[in-house]
This record gives sequence, C-alpha cells and structure tokens, in this order.
Amino acid sequence: MGQYKDRVTIYEVAKAADVSLATVSRVINNHPNVTEKTKIRVEEAVARLGYKPSALAQGLATNRSTNIGIVIPSVNYVYISNMLSGMADIATIYGFQSTLFVTQHSKDEAKVVFEKLITSHVDGAVIYDDQLEEKDIEALQRFNVPFVTINHDAAGKKNISIILDYESTMVEILKNHLNSEAGKKHPIKFLNIEDSGLMIGKLYDSVKGFCTENNSPLETITCADSYHRLYNQMCEYFDKHKEGGYFVCPRDSHACAVLNAAIEKGLKVPDDVEIVSAIGTKYSYISRPQLSSLDIDMFEIGSIAMRLLTKLLKEEDISSPVYRKKATYTSRGSTLD
Repeated sequence: MGQYKDRVTIYEVAKAADVSLATVSRVINNHPNVTEKTKIRVEEAVARLGYKPSALAQGLATNRSTNIGIVIPSVNYVYISNMLSGMADIATIYGFQSTLFVTQHSKDEAKVVFEKLITSHVDGAVIYDDQLEEKDIEALQRFNVPFVTINHDAAGKKNISIILDYESTMVEILKNHLNSEAGKKHPIKFLNIEDSGLMIGKLYDSVKGFCTENNSPLETITCADSYHRLYNQMCEYFDKHKEGGYFVCPRDSHACAVLNAAIEKGLKVPDDVEIVSAIGTKYSYISRPQLSSLDIDMFEIGSIAMRLLTKLLKEEDISSPVYRKKATYTSRGSTLD
C-alpha cells in the first residue's frame, strides 16, 4: 500500500465540537435551526481538523444518499453474486448509493482498488476480498471510516467482522468419513486452486491439519480455477487412478468438473468417487447426482453486513464486533454418508 493521509470524518468533528452528527450537518448545509454559539463551535472544529464534508454529512440534512463502497473480487461466482444481492437489497431500503470496487482476484489489483476506496471518500464500506492482507485492513482503520469486513478477523472501534466458518464443519464431515466403511477405501483428496485466496487457504489448512492429527493420508491436487481445464485434468487423472477417493472441492464448479470426469471415465459416484463441495450454491442440487455441500446463505450474509454498517453509520450500540456464521452440511447423492 502507498502512504495515506488521515481522513477526518464527521464523527470526529461532532466529538470535537461536542454536538450531534445532525448538528454538524446542519451547520455545513447552512441550516437556520442552529444557534450562533453552536455554529461557531462547529465551524472552529471543522477549520481546526481540516474537515471536508462527505455525502453522509450533507445527506443528514438534505436527504442526499449516503455513499457506500463495496469491495468484492468478482461478480462471476454465484455465491458472491448472492452476497452482493443481499447488500443491494438493504442499501435500497435505506436509500444508499453504492460504489462497486472489483479486485479481479489479484493482489496487485486489490491494493490499487483499496487506494481508490480510501481516496473516494465513501461514508462507509463493506469489504469482501480474499487478496487483501491484514495490513491493508489496518490502513483503512486509521481513516476512521466505518466498515464491515467479511472473512477478515479485524474488528475495531468503527468496524465489524463477519467470519464465515467452513473449517469446523468440514472437520466434522471428515471425522465422520474416517469413521465410516467408506473412509477405509476412499482416501481424502483436496483440490487446491491456484491463487485461491484466504478463504480456500484456511479451508485447506484445516483439512491438512486434520489429516496430520489423524495420521490420514492427504493427496493435494493443484489445479486452475476453470471448469473446462479442471475437467480435462481430472479425465487424465482418472485414467491413471482407478482407486477413487473422497474429493474435497472448493466450489460447486470444481465439484461438477470432478463429477463429470469421473462418470466419463466409467467410475461410479458415490460408490467409487465421493465428492463434497465446500461452498455450495444452486449447482449443488441441479447436478446429477446432486452434490453434497457446505452451505451458508450468502444473500443473508450480504444483508447482515449492510445492516451492521448502517448501525455503525448511526453510531448505534453493537453487541459484538465479530459476527460468526458456521456452515451447515447437506448430504446429497455424491457422498455415502
């Protein structure tokens, strides 16, 4: 990240002048319903702090929309689109304007986008991006901009973290698998997607840690984040490996590639090959056989994120700076459990 200058917010002006946010907004917008003494105190605080009004400050008095920055890696994935829909739904209810920042799953691009987010003077932000590092989140915290992060454990005074827990549910599934008859003939195999980001990285670490603790072999299959390339790769894999296995796939598209390649090569699902998708979407139940998957309602997560941000903008009390959502597991036709 580059060097940032601290951004003064309406919250700091209100605190310095010992008045409400609405009072600061009325002074900024030359509203007549303010005493001269209060007006002078607010103006002195504005001048002293070098404050420049944002849409939030003006909107409190003029009904202009608050501008919310939303940072996501892509809109091409169903689960991210569902989450974005949840955010947009709540933003519409509150009359927020939303500015979308897309990082394209690139660390370099994520840093550029983050710079743009900071310099755009948004009034608040919802951030979901696997490529951002903790130091990037800490940089935003220094600007006193209210924000909600999804899957970054970086709660602070003016930000809230939503943690998506796929790991503990996956470990529970693997325990049951190892203790089953199928566990004796289907070794665990993890599809490790190139440049997959923090969430899949954490999932892989949990699977690897589980296998190490239980002296269970783990085969890691490195592959590209592409259905067609993965399908071709798995067709070649199953030409050489007829023993089957228990395949942990990051997303439904990867699981579908493994499923279709196994069937193409004459293997039976789930008798020979078991498949579980870590991030389930609608594709889990429209494939044949249907895919066993871990599920979190991402529309709900997006809605919760925007509602929590609204509380931060209004300076309402928050019961906890960290909200955790554990994935549920649904067994379907691709596993023997």
